[in-house]
Amino acid sequence: MKKLTIAILVFLLIGAYLIVKQNDLDLKSEQEDRVSFAKKFSGWVFNIGKNIKDLTGQATQQEWLPKENYDNDTIK
Repeated sequence: MKKLTIAILVFLLIGAYLIVKQNDLDLKSEQEDRVSFAKKFSGWVFNIGKNIKDLTGQATQQEWLPKENYDNDTIK
């Protein structure tokens, strides 16, 4: 569980870093940039959650069990 938590934190930190770099945001001195970062980061996290929900919904609708196709001759 500890490794999963660390992996999630690293993933979020990398995402935050990419948002800052791609949008050339100055989080230390610009209030506007901090607000912009907060909006972009929260939107990104929201989209991740939505995508996980959609993916899980698709996975639960799949047929995961093998089909039972028995002949009377093969059952002994």
